[in-house]
Amino acid sequence: MPRWIAAALTGLLAMMSGCQTTPPLRIDTSTPGWSQRTGQFVWTPGRDAPEVVVDLQVWNRSGGECVLEVSKAGLPLALAHVTNDRWEIESAAGQRHAASGLPPVRVGWLQLARALAGQTPTPPWRVDDAEPRQWRLTNTRSGERLEGLLTP
Repeated sequence: MPRWIAAALTGLLAMMSGCQTTPPLRIDTSTPGWSQRTGQFVWTPGRDAPEVVVDLQVWNRSGGECVLEVSKAGLPLALAHVTNDRWEIESAAGQRHAASGLPPVRVGWLQLARALAGQTPTPPWRVDDAEPRQWRLTNTRSGERLEGLLTP
């Protein structure tokens, strides 16, 4: 994994304010009610940043709950979990953060989890569905963009 990807992830997690460190995410997505999709997306961390293609595993459950796992070449980058009133994220570096309420605006992967759970991302994030399985999530302020395709 390129150092700048690890540095960007670590920086995003470090910038989150009002977060608390929590135990590792332990969500059993094999229980009834979860649906799984896989795919890839292109992550552009900022306006002039190079694009990175990453793999995505998404599990959804009714009621607006979503778990997503982001990896690159089989190496995990992040695991995110959102519900209607709580969020959690764990980085490959072992950093874990969670809190009640809406996820931090500056963490795009949490906003992606909200969007894939059918929730509206927090402004300045905007989601555009090109077709049922294809989407683009853009931070109109920073230029960060996540654009991908999921298979059922």
